[in-house]
Amino acid sequence: MDEDVKTNDERLANSLKILKKCFDVEDPREIHTKFYEFGGWRQSKRKTEFVNLAQNIAKERGFPGYQGDRDDMGVPLGQRKLEPLYINGTDVICEGDDLHQINNAAMQQMLDDIKRTGINTLDMPHMILNFRVGITVTPETINRYLEMINHTTMGGAVAQEHMAEINPGLVGDSYVKLIVGDSDVADQIDRRFIVDIENNFFDWQTEKLRQGIGKHLYQVVRVPTIAVRIADGGIVHRWANTATTLAFVAAYNLGGGNSVLSDFALAAKHVQYIFIGTSTWPRRIRSPNEPGGIPFGYISDICQADSVVDPHDEPAHHVMETGTLGTILQELIWFGGYMAGGIGPPIATSAAYTNGIIDDFSDYGRDYIMENFGGYAVAKPTLDLIKSVTHDVSFQIMEAYDEYPILMEHHWGGLVRLAVQSALASAAVGLATGHSLATLMASTYAFCHAMKEAWGRTGFGGMEATEHVMLANAASLAPEEGLLPELRGPNMATYSFPGHVDSAITGCAAAHAARGDAWALSPVVKAAFSDRDMVFDFRKVRAEIARGAIREFMPAGDRELIKPALG
Repeated sequence: MDEDVKTNDERLANSLKILKKCFDVEDPREIHTKFYEFGGWRQSKRKTEFVNLAQNIAKERGFPGYQGDRDDMGVPLGQRKLEPLYINGTDVICEGDDLHQINNAAMQQMLDDIKRTGINTLDMPHMILNFRVGITVTPETINRYLEMINHTTMGGAVAQEHMAEINPGLVGDSYVKLIVGDSDVADQIDRRFIVDIENNFFDWQTEKLRQGIGKHLYQVVRVPTIAVRIADGGIVHRWANTATTLAFVAAYNLGGGNSVLSDFALAAKHVQYIFIGTSTWPRRIRSPNEPGGIPFGYISDICQADSVVDPHDEPAHHVMETGTLGTILQELIWFGGYMAGGIGPPIATSAAYTNGIIDDFSDYGRDYIMENFGGYAVAKPTLDLIKSVTHDVSFQIMEAYDEYPILMEHHWGGLVRLAVQSALASAAVGLATGHSLATLMASTYAFCHAMKEAWGRTGFGGMEATEHVMLANAASLAPEEGLLPELRGPNMATYSFPGHVDSAITGCAAAHAARGDAWALSPVVKAAFSDRDMVFDFRKVRAEIARGAIREFMPAGDRELIKPALG
């Protein structure tokens, strides 16, 4: 055997070390285990805390809830090891309950920061001022307008007397900034109101972003977190419209009844407005800016990991961070919360960012690419190449699942392996070819053919349906089935979550990271989420989730100021 060929033990050294500690075993190949000889919920500090809280709640309200009056509600907890989870790239260890979206403040804020973002250009409003009203727009007037809109976005009144205003302590996380591509224009605007592209990215990214943005002025509105908590993502463009229109009235001394106001409202609310997510299809209908309507390319752009580790040096870092963001946003929150209804699959989705496993597997794909192609984004995206890379990556992972029972046990008896394998095959093909459509074909091939042939089945229920997984859909440009991968999202009736969503997100990110692109779908969205004043730091997704797991993350949108005073 070639001495350079690594064994499974060597490739999975980090994961095996973690899993042996989590499961308290010496031999990871041991088939006869004691995984099921535990003390129910009492083995978990977090679940013990839950039981004690639930008992106090039951006393106060007079009837039981969680765990009822007994210890064996539903399926008795503790039939398996409740193993701890190490969050990749950090030194944080937590319990599975800490990675439920309701228990993790960072996950909630990640969603809120995406939902509460609205973007529109000021080109049309400035044209209205110039041609309809005869007012010249200057850097001085723009700066005055920016002060006004940061007042109105926080619920401050400007145009009418006796208007009720919002307590600023409740909305202190809301603000408005500009994205400016032209550095000469940016130099004339108050730097406090500018998204600092120059210092937020590597030099080569800054240059490409400036070219992509051009001479347009884009306004990024962060409505307060509490707004999307009492409403939904649909409130954002309306909130931004009201704040923008009132700010123009005040900054340019326009009459309250001027007919031009309707033009401002149209421009701020619809014309040249960028929705982070579109409305979802009727059976799962949600407003704009909800996670189900976010295209996969935007998820790669929202993640800012490539501004920390240069993708020219290590593209896989951005892929892993984007995969974490995507699986939490779409699998855990959208699928597990919005659609499934609350309980959610946090243990399943945690496979994307805990216990080192997916990172170790991705290292194998990266090594395979370097050994066979000599670099990233250099292989021609032929079907033969897609099949070859997918076979090698998939079978390597499948052999590891067969070889180490604790790995299969850790991934829910193998259910999670489906998403893991299709996502990693997609990412490997993306790194090899730099071609996003090839990644989608790879994930579909892995899910529908490679695993089906090797294991006899792919999963349960709808995951077996042929209309959910087939290569014809992957390459189709029919509206119901297609669009380029960057423009697709989970907002499609033919999409299976484990078969398509995770792999499409990682594959899209891998293709663009391998090419050394400054963005995947939109330079404006990429720049908008680089802002350092956001509550959630999208440069380090896993680290922020870890802070939420150990209760160190401070979210926005709390209502302490209007709660009854205690004591």
